[in-house]
Amino acid sequence: MKKYILLLIFLSFASMSLQAQTFSDDNFIYTASPKKPVQSASYNTLTKDEINQSVTYFDGLGRPVQTTAVGQGGNGEDMITPVQYDGFGRQIKEYLAYPVVNGGTSYLKIDPAAAVNAAISFYSSPNYQNTSNPFSEKKLETSPLNRVLKQAAPGTAWAMNSGHEIKFDYQTNTASEVKLYKVTTAWDVGLGMYSITFVDGGSYGENQLYKTITYDENAAANPVPGSELLGSTVEFKNKEGQVVLKRTYDASDKHDTYYVYDTYGNLTYVIPPKADGAINDEVLNGLCYQYKYDNRNRLVEKKLPGKQWEFIVYDKLDRPAATGPAFSPFKDDSSVGWIITKYDVFGRPIYTGWMNQASSSAARKTLQNAQDSAPVYESKDVTKSIDGIAAYYTNANVPTNFKLLTVNYYDNYAFPNVKTPPTTILGQTVLVNTKGLATGTWARAATTASAMLGETTTTFYDSRARPISSCKKNHLGGYLQIDNLLDFSGKTLTAKTEHQRSGGTVIQIEENFSYTAQDRLLTHTHKINGVEQLMSDNKYDALGQLESKKVGNNIGSPLQKVDFTYNIRGWLTGINNVNDLQNDLFAFKINYDTPQSVTGVSGLYNGNISETLWTTASSPLIRGYGYKYDKLNRLKDAVYEKSSVLTGMYNENLTYDKNGNIKLLNRKGNRDAQLQPFDLDDLTYNYPPNSNQLFSVIDAYNIPGGFNDFNKNGDDYSYDANGNLITDKNKNITAIDYNQLNLPKKITFGTSGSIEYIYNASGQKVEKNVTQSNVTVNTNYLDGFQYKDSVLEFFPTAEGYVKNNAGTLSYVFQYKDHLGNVRVSYFKNTIGVTEILDETHYYPFGLKHTGYVALPESNNKYKYNGKELQDENIGGNQLNIYDYGARNYDPALGRWMNIDPLAEKYDNFSPYVYTINNPIFFIDPDGMRIKWASWNDVKNDKKLSEQFSSRKEYREARRELKKQYRETMKNSETASAIYQDLKDDSATHTIYATKDTGGATTVTENGGSNIKIGIGDGSNNFLDGISSNEANIQAQIGHEGGHAWLKMNGLETEKSAPNMSTANSLDVAIYNSYYEKRERGASHIENIIRGELISNGAKNMNLSSTYHGQTLQYTGGSLFKYDFQTSALKLLQNNPYSAQGYLNKTYNLPTPKK
Repeated sequence: MKKYILLLIFLSFASMSLQAQTFSDDNFIYTASPKKPVQSASYNTLTKDEINQSVTYFDGLGRPVQTTAVGQGGNGEDMITPVQYDGFGRQIKEYLAYPVVNGGTSYLKIDPAAAVNAAISFYSSPNYQNTSNPFSEKKLETSPLNRVLKQAAPGTAWAMNSGHEIKFDYQTNTASEVKLYKVTTAWDVGLGMYSITFVDGGSYGENQLYKTITYDENAAANPVPGSELLGSTVEFKNKEGQVVLKRTYDASDKHDTYYVYDTYGNLTYVIPPKADGAINDEVLNGLCYQYKYDNRNRLVEKKLPGKQWEFIVYDKLDRPAATGPAFSPFKDDSSVGWIITKYDVFGRPIYTGWMNQASSSAARKTLQNAQDSAPVYESKDVTKSIDGIAAYYTNANVPTNFKLLTVNYYDNYAFPNVKTPPTTILGQTVLVNTKGLATGTWARAATTASAMLGETTTTFYDSRARPISSCKKNHLGGYLQIDNLLDFSGKTLTAKTEHQRSGGTVIQIEENFSYTAQDRLLTHTHKINGVEQLMSDNKYDALGQLESKKVGNNIGSPLQKVDFTYNIRGWLTGINNVNDLQNDLFAFKINYDTPQSVTGVSGLYNGNISETLWTTASSPLIRGYGYKYDKLNRLKDAVYEKSSVLTGMYNENLTYDKNGNIKLLNRKGNRDAQLQPFDLDDLTYNYPPNSNQLFSVIDAYNIPGGFNDFNKNGDDYSYDANGNLITDKNKNITAIDYNQLNLPKKITFGTSGSIEYIYNASGQKVEKNVTQSNVTVNTNYLDGFQYKDSVLEFFPTAEGYVKNNAGTLSYVFQYKDHLGNVRVSYFKNTIGVTEILDETHYYPFGLKHTGYVALPESNNKYKYNGKELQDENIGGNQLNIYDYGARNYDPALGRWMNIDPLAEKYDNFSPYVYTINNPIFFIDPDGMRIKWASWNDVKNDKKLSEQFSSRKEYREARRELKKQYRETMKNSETASAIYQDLKDDSATHTIYATKDTGGATTVTENGGSNIKIGIGDGSNNFLDGISSNEANIQAQIGHEGGHAWLKMNGLETEKSAPNMSTANSLDVAIYNSYYEKRERGASHIENIIRGELISNGAKNMNLSSTYHGQTLQYTGGSLFKYDFQTSALKLLQNNPYSAQGYLNKTYNLPTPKK
């Protein structure tokens, strides 16, 4: 945690009063932020709808006691958040905000007791499940550590002492409870890295590890010793704060994931649950994660389960310069090589390429030797070509012989095929000085190795450096241009899209958006060549949740009105009413803690869904599933019901191994009318020893439909060295070739035919060619506009898609469930009546139901999760896989064809597992590595959810933080480099805006981080003082980003504070040593960034000479052995760093360990 001093500048209300507001006499901070440009002389003419306002009242100790978000309720009410403290000054209960109608400008403090009673009264209505506890609540242990023992959520079912809280227990390990795995390292001078050897050291001794047990809301009400076997997550940490074991239980069966570190603190092995026996080389290579480092603690080789060794080469600034092995991107080349990345003088990646050269440890060392003496950047030069392609960059540094894949352009519009910059776009002045901004990209269309087709994208900005236009020239010679009109606060008012394939018809689309006074989307309309259609007309409830929307045709006569309901925790519970369709075409209900119909299905309190129900106008019976899970939240039973009767017609039952690989799957189906369930699949999955790769599946029923077991002899499947599926005998797939991103280039079906895919170098699919009987059908994917044999088929909209009927474009609208699965598609027919086009329902893992939907299926293949079903039939063999962009998924088997690109993020699961076996709750992750926290993220953070009373208030704070983030990235190459590294990481790093004055960075359980940047004064956003606070915010971006980068690279280790009752002076000294090392490391990066910002003219920016933080002071007391004290770390008076060195840009980032 870093402390910052903030200078508050208060504006005179005499000259800037807003219609004479009235406040209480208590201490308060009033914040106002106009939503339109205004001068001080006209400030008092603004209406409440034209300005964002909030008031925070404080008690005599400076603690916030009430927050009022003015006019932020769904209908313009003030949102009041009461704050209470216990006798020790701790905020045990955190209340939900409640609305108060206020037509005036008086924002008085409400009596605390009255405010609490008003909140309880508001939420006690049937609309909010008669909730008498509209607050989250913590039970803390009776010690100065204030560790949480229980954490309860709002809602009667989750109230404190209901048994459905999150529970915590803190212990130490017992003897023989945890295995002691070690690693020995030896320097290999020939390969320039440390070789590693796994060592089984027996078990840890008693009380050597910190043990934290977490029970979720479904676990026992009051866990007792031994109850962790009934369902818990147990984490063991060593004295350095490193996690050595994560243990979960399915009943009494342990699922252990071990983490093994070398003597330098580098993660060297990850041992997943399936490797629960003796660990030998076969187990390590088949099931485990392995990492090797060089003498600069850089990760140079790694091996994921079932995948060959991968190699990383670095330049002198420790940036990845080459990675391999990488398959060729080109369809006429089956070689294996390396991906090359080069940078400019500011550390920005400028181009990538593929180099045809063998990959091995020796080849890596040869490339590394060349990099150790090579310059570290290339330069802009408009005369230069690379690989015969005009790139406008030099290619002077090794390696130089490669096929160019992508190019990034910055700072100006001097690059090939650029669209000429206009002076205005939709009336907005186009920014001329784009220094520090990304202005364009080029991505190769990877057809043949000799072809030089590519796609060029140009981005234009307005005078405030906000992107307002993007123009992409595709590989066929067509284009897509999107222009956006933004309002003062950055909301899109109009979006104009123009598309042409190549010499074909130009399609012009105009979308218009309007917003409520709270900046929530109100209406969205869509025009094609001038003809307007309603996308949505939204209505919100008193809390600002979407209550209903009108879709299609126009506001006065929509095709459908869709209603939404939620429970007290904000979880979606319904789309329309399954018991009363009326004019609705579809209804869907979600039950969590209160399943209604299915016998044997229990209520669930941890967010898992216990039941879903649906009905449609074309088949008005209520159908549904009840769901049962194991203790690891993996779906084990889906029980089908129809009209409240357990028919079992579409049941699924599954069992798993310890890595989550499916072992058995029993599926009913194909019939809905008969009395007895129809057996469709009874599948047994077979895996080789010490492997996650599926080699064969045996179907005991052998019924057409579902999974088709056409191969009766030997293995069904085989894989390449990267773990990609390359043969499938059940589908007569004899070969699958992959590109550098492990995406299929060509699928060959024996002698029957083939499917060939073409991607751009970024992995976006741009073309598909299906060949059989000497006939080829061509499909183009042009940024959503899909063509078949050069004829437009459709393009997507926010509520469905527009299809081409023999040259006439018509709208199709869609109902989707909570997972984005398309359930019902509908349109307005020729006589003006709303008609269902098609209807689709699914097994939990995505296979389509058959046997009761009478409607014909449409040609649109984007259904489950909104992904495209590849259902080509080649010689009688149906492909039937979903394309998710990064991988392909088989819904009949419920697993992926390829290893997860983010496998290291989920190291306790098989890399082939789909949605960690909970497809009712999760969808495939998008692979985003760094993201800005959304309102949902904030709501899931207890502290932040109390700081911000509404989505709109948080979005405004985030927008201000993004401005400072962009400035920091623009003016500091080090900041740009570390955040780029975070983007490229396999884990997700999330940036939050907070109202605090200081920042904080914490590690997430998946290896990412939450980076919190304070832009306020500790109680409220100080948006009207941002201009005087810029240096503080930019410094935090550097400091907290530094923490995240150091943690990611194995250079920073968390150390928990020792037990207050038993700590000795050595424990305190060790903790303080780790603390000082951690904060000095982040402060060093902060000062590097400060130096760069100073040299680029940052206002009010100075180097940080002292870091103020909280360390421990050993007292040796009889009850508590230490106390907390404020300490000051001098940053510029100790070697090796000096102020002059920072200002002269002498220092570089430290060398990563992983």
